[in-house]
Amino acid sequence: MTIVKIVYCRPCGYLDRALELARDLLQYFENVKVEIEQGKNGIFDVYLDNELIFSRYKEKRFPENMEILKEVGKRINNN
Repeated sequence: MTIVKIVYCRPCGYLDRALELARDLLQYFENVKVEIEQGKNGIFDVYLDNELIFSRYKEKRFPENMEILKEVGKRINNN
């Protein structure tokens, strides 16, 4: 089973964004487990099987949900 972990900044109010992404992942994929973890300091990182696939800090923006869905789909289909 593929595990997607979303680490979000709780003090920044990013919970809704994390929940929306988690909902989209769970609706789109059958064999994906989604974990949501509280963080701080403006973090919004997305990991796929412990590999960082998106960092708000590095990209200077939030991910589009579709961009994460495409990346997860690409990785699942290659396995």
